[in-house]
Amino acid sequence: MTDPVAAGGPDRAAGRTDSATVLGRGALYTLATAGPALAAVAVIPVVTRVLAADQYDLVAVATVVVQVGFILVALGMGAAITRQYVLDAAGAPGARGLVLQAAALATALTLVAASTLGWWAPALLGRPASPALLLAVVACLGGAWMVVAQAYLRGADRAGAFVGLAVTASLAGPAAGLAGLVLLERTATVYLSGVAAGYVLAGLAGLVLALGSGPVRAERAGLRAAMRIGLPTVPHQVSLYVALAGLVVVADRLLDQGGRANVALTIGAGATVVTAGLNNAWAPLVYRAAPERRGEVLTGTTRTIATVTAVLAGGVGLLAPWLLRLAAPASYAPDELVPAVALASAAALPSVVYLASGHLVFARGRTGALALTTPTAVLVGIAVAAWLAPAWGVTAVAVGYLVTYLGLAVLTTLLQRRVADHPWWPPFLPVVTLVWLGVTAAGVVLPVDGAWALARVALALVLGVGGALAVRRGLRSNPAR
Repeated sequence: MTDPVAAGGPDRAAGRTDSATVLGRGALYTLATAGPALAAVAVIPVVTRVLAADQYDLVAVATVVVQVGFILVALGMGAAITRQYVLDAAGAPGARGLVLQAAALATALTLVAASTLGWWAPALLGRPASPALLLAVVACLGGAWMVVAQAYLRGADRAGAFVGLAVTASLAGPAAGLAGLVLLERTATVYLSGVAAGYVLAGLAGLVLALGSGPVRAERAGLRAAMRIGLPTVPHQVSLYVALAGLVVVADRLLDQGGRANVALTIGAGATVVTAGLNNAWAPLVYRAAPERRGEVLTGTTRTIATVTAVLAGGVGLLAPWLLRLAAPASYAPDELVPAVALASAAALPSVVYLASGHLVFARGRTGALALTTPTAVLVGIAVAAWLAPAWGVTAVAVGYLVTYLGLAVLTTLLQRRVADHPWWPPFLPVVTLVWLGVTAAGVVLPVDGAWALARVALALVLGVGGALAVRRGLRSNPAR
């Protein structure tokens, strides 16, 4: 049976099929993409209680180095590898060749980063070189290997293997680190040793899976073409991590509260991470659509994903008091972080528009301007956070996170309108937008105890039921023609 998306043929159920595909396959990919964030949420209650505050601050900074660093040393090749597999003539053998070349380049760059740690750590992080930060650099290498392998697996739609690598990195590593804290010594270095081991193991396993799945076609011309597409996407791919990294550093350096900011942003970014997970199924679906149908596919899927995202973001903001109390001890003053979580969670909805427009930019292969638009949005968000930090405290970093994604949505849409084969406008979503604004405001201003706390729970339940019904109706409806 012909895939209507790949064929681009008429199918009145196509909108429904597209959304169901993204939510169904995307759920598997979300487990993998959300794995590091979910693992961080799971271990925060233990790590914040086992480690002294200064040691946890070091873990928070090192975690940022890992999250940003492994994408930087991968040189954006993940995006090029998936695109190579789906759209280019060299197909799977060429994609495997790019995996091999990208892994070699990542290894060389990591050696450079490790040898210059004493120079860039004080300049960028405000901390001296240390064994903990060196372990973070080692984890970057394993993470880069894993990213390029996962990009191949995403193109091949091998969701199970994709998830397996993520589970190894995001669960086995922190579990080993926690075991070390219990059995050896309660220091950031011991914990990060386990984290680094998990990433390296996942990376090696990923390379074996990708390179062992068939013939490898590695050519210089293919690498040059991939670099032209991939390098400008480095800011695009690290946008989430750079935003988090910069904002944690702002809190660490201006407020001396890097740990508290990391807790608030880790929880608040949860809905955005889920959306990024769905993107692993969403992007190949859009790529496979005929160019004249991509706008139609995007409109239908954007409506569904935006609805799911608004529900998730609102739920996190409303339930933030309990999530924070679970995540951190009383010494972190978790109730004071509730507005920060609600505002950071609100960034998930503009992230949907940002990703949707980005699909058309990637499909066209015109990624160069992303090297300007994405850093601009991130720098504006960080600047806003730094400006507000003296008066607003940790809440300022959440405002910066939200501003970043609003900027990404606007700038990427304008770029897409300029470069796409068939320019597209995001669909008008008045109900979803009003719900998003309302529940965000409620998450920020509602008290966290007494009868108002019950109101938070009741509103979250209503939101969840209403969102489920809306998604179900959307999946059953026919797309507009």
